Amino acid sequence: MHSCHSPKIFTEKGPQPDPNRLFAGHPADTKLPGIPKGALSPQSWGGLFSNDQTAWVGPWGVSFGSNLTPDKETGIGNWSFDDFKEVLRSGMVHDNSRRFLPPMSPDMNVAALSDADLKLMFDYFMSLKPVSNRVPNPIPPDKIGLGGPPPGKP
Repeated sequence: MHSCHSPKIFTEKGPQPDPNRLFAGHPADTKLPGIPKGALSPQSWGGLFSNDQTAWVGPWGVSFGSNLTPDKETGIGNWSFDDFKEVLRSGMVHDNSRRFLPPMSPDMNVAALSDADLKLMFDYFMSLKPVSNRVPNPIPPDKIGLGGPPPGKP
């Protein structure tokens, strides 16, 4: 999960999770680069990702890794274990406004985990240092020049 939810820093060993922002999601203050014309189409790539691997662009628009730290304002600090379990099993965001977007849409491997395994994950996330980071909302494809409908409800 570090690959999607922890911003990276670049080291001599390549990109590594930033120890000060573990599981904090896509950094709210990071500006995304432009999408090269023609980079995403049926004849070219199906998706791109940001250098820190917390933002993804594809036919669905732009999706961002969520803040999984126990920050009460911007993370999962106000969630119960039942909230956490329901979100991962349903593939719906916490407010039920939309389904998960790629690359997590839906991650059936996570949804199939046992309650005990999900509880271990939840307890781990709740043990982390809270990081205040309000992750941006997804950007619909028409807002980035890809056309098509915005991500919607199921």
